[in-house]
Amino acid sequence: MRKTNEQSNIRPLNAAGKHHIAIEAQQAKYTRYIHLRRRFLLGVFMIIVAVIAMVNFHKQYTKYTTASAGLAETTKTLATAKTSHSNLKQEVKDLDDDSYLEKLVREKYMYTKDGETVFNIPN
Repeated sequence: MRKTNEQSNIRPLNAAGKHHIAIEAQQAKYTRYIHLRRRFLLGVFMIIVAVIAMVNFHKQYTKYTTASAGLAETTKTLATAKTSHSNLKQEVKDLDDDSYLEKLVREKYMYTKDGETVFNIPN
């Protein structure tokens, strides 16, 4: 917006006309002041809204990253539990087999059959 000096060849004929021109100039000045004030308040309001939005976004992002980390940890724990479950299931099946039980007792508790000699060889 460009600022112009109000120079005119028109001169008021009487004091009432001069007074009217002064009032119009004062009203124009007041209107510009109001307009600038409204622009300033709108700018401040927009900045406040932007800051609040950024704070809320940061909070949501923090919650999201925490949930993602928890999900990854839970997925890892689930995979470990599934592996453990399958191993235990296989062990239960093996415990029903007499040859496996015999092998387990011989290795773990050093049992022998009658007339059998066991040699322990160091690794």
